[in-house]
Amino acid sequence: MQIERLLLKNFRNYKEENICFSPGVNMIYGDNGQGKTNIAEAIYLFSTARSHRTAKERDMIPFGQKEANITLFFKTKKRDMKANFRIFQEHAHEISINEVKKIKNSELIGCFQAVMFSPEDFSFIKEGPSERRKFMDIAISQIRPQYFKKLSEYNRYLKSKMKALKQPEYFPMLDVYNHKISDIAADIILYRQEFIQRIAPKINQINQQITKTEDILEVEYESCIPFSNDKNKMHHELVQKLEKSKDREIKEKACLIGPHREDLKFYLNEQSLKDFGSQGQMRTAVLAVKMAQAEIILQDFGEYPVLILDDILSELDATRRKYLLNEIRGKQVIITGTDKANFGKRKDTKLMKVVNGKIIE
Repeated sequence: MQIERLLLKNFRNYKEENICFSPGVNMIYGDNGQGKTNIAEAIYLFSTARSHRTAKERDMIPFGQKEANITLFFKTKKRDMKANFRIFQEHAHEISINEVKKIKNSELIGCFQAVMFSPEDFSFIKEGPSERRKFMDIAISQIRPQYFKKLSEYNRYLKSKMKALKQPEYFPMLDVYNHKISDIAADIILYRQEFIQRIAPKINQINQQITKTEDILEVEYESCIPFSNDKNKMHHELVQKLEKSKDREIKEKACLIGPHREDLKFYLNEQSLKDFGSQGQMRTAVLAVKMAQAEIILQDFGEYPVLILDDILSELDATRRKYLLNEIRGKQVIITGTDKANFGKRKDTKLMKVVNGKIIE
């Protein structure tokens, strides 16, 4: 996977810019507030079909403009690709791939693979479960677009159920919603469990490589029901659990059971990393998670994803920074930072300075 060009028009603080990338390391540097992260955001849109910074797409359109237009030219093992993402003030975004308009986000996800690493990710383990679910949902959707469809369907039924819980006249519909939700939830749990079983050994291995220790880092998926390879059995257990919780859900007017309430647990040498780990141990674990995610993509697609390291090098100590800089050799990487550090000495690095929404090479 390799980016060739990124075209920005009325995106954030970029009026119109054509950015060309090298196949190796691309160091984008400049003072704060100049637009470095905006480039990372634009690229990552094509991997997840949404911004990692805002839930409101209109925030990406400059004041006084009606739309933003982002075009990405990239190569995969199979072909040259062109993807376009148009964001509007008045209606939903539009996506096209090789000039063919796509209606659903799921038609974009899986075409372009990138792994993003930003300072916010360092709180991934310490924060609440929503951030860890978000990681699972994005990571699995990238390699299993069908999962993204299931998740979207699940969220639609969940939203309908929430409305029903707040209106007594719709209480008879709760059993219908619970059966449908249980069916989709069983699929989601199967996808998640398969993913964690694959990525957990890699996370432990990479963590040991970084720390040069034999510490055991375990990752466990905490599901609302006992895991089984039998989907029908899980569906039945979910229906029963939702039935038992129905009165409490009506009382609290909330959906209390399901994949939207689940979590990932991290244990270092059998102790909760969240509760007992140091900041350095948690940062190492997050770095291991991101690198393991990239390895899973390599396994499934036969090519390494684009790595986006958005202003994180200053957050890493010498040991973790050295590991990361060694690992990115031979891969396409987009790095942002306030200065070019030692990258000017690397032969595989293209330097790009950002000044007020303009690229100076």
